[in-house]
Amino acid sequence: MTLGISAVTLIGTAVGELPPWVYKERQIKAPESLVIKVRSVVRTETAEADGKSIAFKVIAEVEKVERTSTRLMPGAVIEIRYLQHNYSQPMAGPSEVPALKEGQVCPAYLESAVEGRSYSPAAGGFSFTQLD
Repeated sequence: MTLGISAVTLIGTAVGELPPWVYKERQIKAPESLVIKVRSVVRTETAEADGKSIAFKVIAEVEKVERTSTRLMPGAVIEIRYLQHNYSQPMAGPSEVPALKEGQVCPAYLESAVEGRSYSPAAGGFSFTQLD
């Protein structure tokens, strides 16, 4: 009986929230580590059978560069695109990328999505939050 309980526990853990060290590792490995100021946010919502998805298009100015693989410099204006899913029924899984707000200044852990013209979050739900 113990074996059956362990198997169920492992399956539940596999689809649950990731531990903080996983997100920290993704931040460390992100090709772009920046501080950004959000200039504008465009949200496009789409109804789905299990809830809705929200597509974000964010225009942000780079305020500080920690590291970059696409030669970004302070003052550069970049586009960040990502999806957020809001499920009708709560669903276990990794953290969703948060909605950025106009005027917000935050760290950004990104990867180039289209040859340095567009970027996407590299550390999941902690792509715009500093983990210590």
